[in-house]
Amino acid sequence: MTRPRIHTVSVSAAARLFLLPALILMTLSVSATPRLYRKSNPKKKTDTSYQLRYRMAGAVGFLNRDDKVRDFKFDRPVITGGTVALEFLPTGRWKCMQQWNNASIGVAFSVFDLGQQQYLGQVFAPHAYLSVPLLRRERVTFGLRPGLGLAFVNRTYANTVPPEELWKSITKTVDGKKIPIANQSIGSITNVFMTGGLYLDVKLVECWDFTFSGGWQHLSNGSVMTPNGGYNMFNVEAGIAYTPKYKTSGFHYYEPDTDVPSKLHDGVSKKWGIDFTFGAGTRSVYYRDRDWFAAASFSIAAYWQPYSIFRIGLGADMYYDGAYSALYKDFANEEYPHVTYYAKTYLSESKTLNCFRAGVSIQPEFVFGNLTFGYHVGIYLYDPVKNLEPFAEVKSNDGKPLNRGIIYAYNPAKSSNYQDGWCYQKLIMRYYCSKHFFVHVGLKLHIFKAEFIDAGLGFRI
Repeated sequence: MTRPRIHTVSVSAAARLFLLPALILMTLSVSATPRLYRKSNPKKKTDTSYQLRYRMAGAVGFLNRDDKVRDFKFDRPVITGGTVALEFLPTGRWKCMQQWNNASIGVAFSVFDLGQQQYLGQVFAPHAYLSVPLLRRERVTFGLRPGLGLAFVNRTYANTVPPEELWKSITKTVDGKKIPIANQSIGSITNVFMTGGLYLDVKLVECWDFTFSGGWQHLSNGSVMTPNGGYNMFNVEAGIAYTPKYKTSGFHYYEPDTDVPSKLHDGVSKKWGIDFTFGAGTRSVYYRDRDWFAAASFSIAAYWQPYSIFRIGLGADMYYDGAYSALYKDFANEEYPHVTYYAKTYLSESKTLNCFRAGVSIQPEFVFGNLTFGYHVGIYLYDPVKNLEPFAEVKSNDGKPLNRGIIYAYNPAKSSNYQDGWCYQKLIMRYYCSKHFFVHVGLKLHIFKAEFIDAGLGFRI
């Protein structure tokens, strides 16, 4: 039988997503002492003066080739678009920005045409970002630019599939070859937008800069609605930036008389802590199912913070995914309403225990004041569904579960052998509302294939 495919994200995209935290970690070696500030025009800490920078750039790139877009009009669709941005330059007021070598905070609006109007359309992405300098000279600044926001698309599965095939098909077979008849990558208009890359600003004349950047952008909905293959875009941008000249305050002119950290371990008041985190969410499995399931997570982790901008933890995690209580369509019965058409897991009977998984993880996180961003990597110690995947292998075993240990061989990149495997990841963002309480949102993954998004509360001791 032909296995439907969902949640696929290319390995090349995975490499870029892993590269971003590694590049940010380079800033640990960058001195946090501002080099271009000078003591002048001191003002009270309550003064709200700030300095803005305006940026506009055009973009060109390509949509990553995968099995969902390669059969459209272009083998590798060409992307065109642009970005307008408003950036708040550092004035020495926020200690967390000083610790990141006087990083800037910006808000931007990007528009991309994906090169195939019938199926792919356009992307509209409002987002926030950081400009983190790695190298700063009088006329040149080079650094990192990670960002996060929303992406709205005008072409999804629902408005590209022929009406008679709605919720039935994504492709048709012509001369033995599957031809797309709908957008296979995006199931929702609203998606999460992530971006990361490098930038280079070159001063042209006073107040005006040439600005160049290049990197990766990803958008998907985290399996809230399927299909959810997502888009991975690789673009370069070129444009201009304008910084109005301020006489009494702003960049190069004002630094408050608070102490600027001279070393990255300055300001770490508590090097050890324990976080308890609980989250809940919902997910869908396959576009034909048109069904949603509850998901939840609980984690306890001990963190060590050697630097003001970085901490690392060791945690124990438990996950609940209600999708594994559904029955595969061949085993459906009238007594149980939840059925899946997705031949990934051999679900011949509904078991609540199949919905639970537990493991241990290492949890590096970057710190921006009360805000942290983490990329956690873990190993399952308890995983009952690992013996039910892949579907074809269990079926050939007369439907009997496999007998696997904690670590076993599998090929996560081979779609015909798709399974979650023994390694899981989680992208997480936390905001500490007080000394002990925080809120969070996270995306659970398996080799960059989304499982679910959850959000919730946490407690730190």
